[in-house]
This record gives sequence, structure tokens and C-alpha cells, in this order.
Amino acid sequence: MTDGNRTPSSERPAVPAPPDLHAEYKKDPEDPHGGVTLPIYAFSAEGHPLVEEYGGTRLVRAEVGAGPGMTYIGIRQPVDPPLTGPFTPALPGLVAVFHGGHEEPILYYDVHGRPVLLFKDEGTCYLTLAENLHDVKRIEHRPSSPMTDD
Repeated sequence: MTDGNRTPSSERPAVPAPPDLHAEYKKDPEDPHGGVTLPIYAFSAEGHPLVEEYGGTRLVRAEVGAGPGMTYIGIRQPVDPPLTGPFTPALPGLVAVFHGGHEEPILYYDVHGRPVLLFKDEGTCYLTLAENLHDVKRIEHRPSSPMTDD
């Protein structure tokens, strides 16, 4: 079904897209690199993401929006928000376990509830999200042993 301008209903904007939402395309869908993205401007009433048509004249479904030879892969979600305060102290005994076997204490949670540790590197140190360090294997809680009377 089309409107008076011959625009299919599946390509008529109905709901604006959230910021930083992109359609992802690749020449070779099996290649993990070499993709491009286009901003998604809206969604149709039927739920199709709408991007600017190749050549930039109107909004079309993401499946047909890329240039010649490009394959629509899907929607690329926005990246996680950056490390953000205010920070909440973490539970005592919470540690990040690294692939090499060493451990670092988790000091805080950021405003999004993600574990934060103090990262030391060549004379500098800074707060970082544990999930952003590629060699973190897992987060564990190592409760201290209860005090006993002798």
C-alpha cells in the first residue's frame, strides 16, 4: 500500500529513532571487518528501521538503503555509556580476576552499576570499568572469614 506520493507504508516514518542507532552494512557478511553504518532516523509503523536512501533523497527501509553491493546486517546498538559518577563503594572482597591469575580489588560501582577498579599502568593510575579491560576473566566476591573468639 502506498500514499499519494507513492511511498510504501513500510517506508513512512512513524516513530523517531533513539540517538546513535545505526544500520550496519557489509560487502561480505562473513567478513568481521570492513562494514559501514548509516544513521537510523525513524521506524515505520510496521517496525522497519528507516535510513536515508543511497543518494540522499528520502527515507527507505534499511534493507534497501545502502549502496550497490552492500548487505544489510542489522541494527548496531549504541556503545555503552562511558564511566560515570557518582560512584558507590563496592562490597569488601569484590575482585577482578585476570586471565594471568592476578587479582585487583573492585573499589566502586559507577552510576550504571558497573564494577570499577583502579588501573595502574607505567607510573599512572586511573579509574576504569572492569568490563573494558580485555584480560579480565571474571568478577568474584571473596568474603572475609568471620571473626572468631579464641
